[in-house]
Amino acid sequence: MPPTSGGTAASGEPQHAPSSSGGISQQAWLLAQPLPELPDDLREQGYQAVAVARFAVHADGTFDVELLKPTQIPRLNQILLTTLRQWRFFPAMENGHPVESHQDVRVHFNVN
Repeated sequence: MPPTSGGTAASGEPQHAPSSSGGISQQAWLLAQPLPELPDDLREQGYQAVAVARFAVHADGTFDVELLKPTQIPRLNQILLTTLRQWRFFPAMENGHPVESHQDVRVHFNVN
């Protein structure tokens, strides 16, 4: 992923979690993955952080998201959740039909 301005970088790596339906032939995939924009005061501090988000992607492509493992910075967690809610998915497919699935995504922050 390209770094955001000010020496910050954030990236998300999908990690497929067990799905509620066992025979998924194709996992849900990202159509849009905007990166968080950090305010100046959060970019002035140098840190590395990792968060893990769980997405429940519904058959119509809508989703619910929660942080399974938040960072140690509450404000960063809020910014991250706001950004994750802007992501867009194509649903998982099973036998040619869209189905609900779950994905865990690890998001890395490297601010220097």
